[in-house]
Amino acid sequence: MNHLNFPRQAIPLIFRFSILVLVLNLAGCAFWGPDYEKPNDQAAEGWHSKDDLSLMGAVKLPEMAWWEKFQDPLLSQLVDKALAQNNNIQSAIGTVYKAKAILLQIEMRWAPQLDAGIGFMSPGGPPSPTTGASIPTPGSYTMGLIPNYAVNIMEQLRTQEAAEANVEATVAAKNAVRLVVISQVVGSYFGLREEQYRLQRQKMLVESLEGILAAFSDAHREGYISEFVLQEYRLNLARAKAEIPVIEYNIVRLGNAIHVLLNENPGGIPDGPNFMDFKSTGIISGNLPSQVLKNRPDVIQAEAVVKQSNAQIGVATSIFFPTINLTTPIGYTSTSLTNLFKGNQSYWQYQGGITMPVLNLGAFGAIKAAKGQYYADFFNYVETVKNAFASVDSDLASHDKYTKSFDEMVSFYTSTNSRYEYESLRFREGLVAKPDVLTLNVKMNEAAISMAERKLDQLMSIVRLYQDLGGGYMYKNNEDAKDLGNGRRFNDLF
Repeated sequence: MNHLNFPRQAIPLIFRFSILVLVLNLAGCAFWGPDYEKPNDQAAEGWHSKDDLSLMGAVKLPEMAWWEKFQDPLLSQLVDKALAQNNNIQSAIGTVYKAKAILLQIEMRWAPQLDAGIGFMSPGGPPSPTTGASIPTPGSYTMGLIPNYAVNIMEQLRTQEAAEANVEATVAAKNAVRLVVISQVVGSYFGLREEQYRLQRQKMLVESLEGILAAFSDAHREGYISEFVLQEYRLNLARAKAEIPVIEYNIVRLGNAIHVLLNENPGGIPDGPNFMDFKSTGIISGNLPSQVLKNRPDVIQAEAVVKQSNAQIGVATSIFFPTINLTTPIGYTSTSLTNLFKGNQSYWQYQGGITMPVLNLGAFGAIKAAKGQYYADFFNYVETVKNAFASVDSDLASHDKYTKSFDEMVSFYTSTNSRYEYESLRFREGLVAKPDVLTLNVKMNEAAISMAERKLDQLMSIVRLYQDLGGGYMYKNNEDAKDLGNGRRFNDLF
């Protein structure tokens, strides 16, 4: 038997009214919401600062394994392990899974929902003459499937658009984490090697100061120098010795920081090249167009957020569009449960309708809130681009200046070392006193420590520049889920 629960004569009127409202809304575009337009970030055409030592790279920056230019196999191995094992990266991958699942959930709203139901209904009988209660009468059992479908087409389209932008934003956020992890591994590794080199030089410095103090202690006993002068040498030695525990702690701290980035327990880092042997020029891919910054994950994420908030305006305004509701129960009915599937009393019916708001003043507040969020996200995007340009320009300038400062320190160290070697030769010939040679050795080691500090500044400026350029985050990029431990896998959660 067929049941039509929606009056046929009402369908043409509602249909015409809905079409009229739809045409008016689309004509004005007020209720559809604005189409997305890329923000005008007023980006500069090039960089204000220059770096004469930079070179043009042949590989796209996001895919460039720039740390391999330092030709240290251990450094490359550490970066690979961090990208595969870092906990923050895996957490960001989980967020991407969630965003994609939300998008899938929204996309599936185009399909109807199917419910199953079973029930029993007993109509009331005549009252009992004795008790006054209704006398039970035979009822009927029902069982069937109920497809439900309710969709606001405009809301569905704009919600799906917002969800797609959310996926784009979470992927960019994941890539930003990868970019930070790469920079942290390389920066910590250079810091570790600098501290190890500095420890060697500091111990040599202490050894020379101990020799100077011993020589002048003899001179003090013989009355050639005063106690005040001798005390100054003691203080110099004490200050030099006090630096050694700090350097040793920094070595442990930086080593542990690398292991944390690799999702490993604390421990040492294998020996690598001498810090001063690291190449520090010709590493930067310079003369790049300013458009490369559009590949930065934070810039991509900021624009995706603008897309999302733009779509949310359409979601808020879509309430004014009609919602289509369709329900079609299909099943069986029987007065006996044993005959539920044997009888011929099957039934189906369909119901349809279109609903739309007539008075909903709160919707206008939601629209204004969505527009306000778009306004905030728009200027956040512009600010992100401006900061990106400022950071890269500062990085170019810092690498250029630190390189010049490092060259000056190399020149100073070279001249000090040459003088020390010359005076050492004269000492062996008996022409100069030993304290004079030791004093030159102290100056040479101090120059070596200062030179290493400038080289670290120079290397760190390279690390910062590649991070600000968005270099390397697409290297071996994937969204593979790791095992959860104890034999559990990610897919076992479902």
